[in-house]
Amino acid sequence: MLTENLNWQEITNQLSHSVFLILEDASFLYANQHACEKLKYSPEEMSKMKVFDITPRYQLVSWQDTWEKFKTHKRTQHESTHRDSEGNEFPILVNVTYNDDAADQPFLIVHTYDLTQSQRDRQQLLLAIKAAKVGFWDYDLESGNVYVSPELYHQVGMQVGEKWDVDVWTGILHPEDHDQAVACLEEFQSGRDEEYLNVYRLKHSDGGYRWFESRGQFVTDTTGKHIRMVGTQVDITTQKSTEEEVRKMLQKSEAVSQSLARSNRDLEQFAYVASHDLRAPLRGLIHLTSWVREDAADANIELPDNVLEHLRKMHDQVERMDALLSGLLEYSRVGNRNHMQRSVRLQDILKDSVELSDVPETFEIVLPEKDITWVTVREPLQRVFQNLIDNAVKHHDRDQGKIAITCQETASDYVFSVIDDGPGIDDKHHGKVFEIFQKLHPSAGDEGAGLGLTIVQKLVQTAGGQIEIHNASPRGTEFRFTWPKEITEEALN
Repeated sequence: MLTENLNWQEITNQLSHSVFLILEDASFLYANQHACEKLKYSPEEMSKMKVFDITPRYQLVSWQDTWEKFKTHKRTQHESTHRDSEGNEFPILVNVTYNDDAADQPFLIVHTYDLTQSQRDRQQLLLAIKAAKVGFWDYDLESGNVYVSPELYHQVGMQVGEKWDVDVWTGILHPEDHDQAVACLEEFQSGRDEEYLNVYRLKHSDGGYRWFESRGQFVTDTTGKHIRMVGTQVDITTQKSTEEEVRKMLQKSEAVSQSLARSNRDLEQFAYVASHDLRAPLRGLIHLTSWVREDAADANIELPDNVLEHLRKMHDQVERMDALLSGLLEYSRVGNRNHMQRSVRLQDILKDSVELSDVPETFEIVLPEKDITWVTVREPLQRVFQNLIDNAVKHHDRDQGKIAITCQETASDYVFSVIDDGPGIDDKHHGKVFEIFQKLHPSAGDEGAGLGLTIVQKLVQTAGGQIEIHNASPRGTEFRFTWPKEITEEALN
């Protein structure tokens, strides 16, 4: 995830103002350390909140209309207020950038600056702006003279008092920004634009370029004639670097996701082809051991005991390899079959699962009294129950046993448990039971592939659920898994 990238977090957490990433539904994708401290919320609390929770003005206007304005203008600045967790409100200056580059969904990059001091005292406002390194300019439209503040000189590495006018400004504009920046100024002077907002790069005296955002407005005389333009210039190089880092990380994240998806598809396809194609020669080997015995019998040749033992071992090993390949083939197919959703009854699924499982008559199967009818994919769910029942029987340490199946319900899921009274599984092995080809209690005559629980986990996760293992009391094991009431089209495909 982008917000988990340490380099990106370090950049934003070093800033002395708040930074937010906001999604179209008004939720916070990210809030930097300064924002959390200023608003007195933890990062976890912020991730569950909406813009309306900290910005009262958005409770009175349509967020969708506001979003469309941000989308249209791409970059805007305005004043607003924030409200912290204690209900205290304070004024802020807001810089908003709409970003839809290299992302699966657009979002806003928002920088906010606390203006509390500015509303208490104008002098304190000037000091605060100076500390924030905001440059001022005053452009006399009649004479062409331009006054710039000391901070603006410092922004480009010039000495205070050096000549500064429109020609100097255009002369240090980045070549790629020159035409757009000059056109923006001319558009505003002509009266075609109501607001002067210009973003450009200026050449610093050290030879490098810095990003700036300039805003201004007209000053009129008593007749309403425009006589001056006054405004500010803010260094947004750090902000631009952050945006570029966001863009690069999004591109990298998207590329990695696509690469992983391709790798997973390739691996599953390889597993399917390999397991399918290798089974044919294995079946031939099984037949070969039988033919050797038959040919020896037809020729009245009595094979030595050691040869018969070797043939038996060969047959058993080939059978075991065939079971492994069959399990691998089934595992590779999970998620690749198009199962149709249809109305099902829980009791029908459980009864069929028990019937298809090899359950001894000495075992007691307890099903939930309550029946459930809902729309889902039947085959994967039945396979989950069947594998869990088979696993409970296979690894039981007694001739008699009990397997209980329970069902609970949450707002979005059904929670099923398959509980046995077998020997149980040591806590230290809980993390291994779902690993591929893992067999914690291999026993004589057990030719399983060690894939049953691995397939169960993949089936559950493919449907959008989760599975856990717990120790039952007084003995035994509980496999507890969730199954969504509604399975998404994405999971089905």
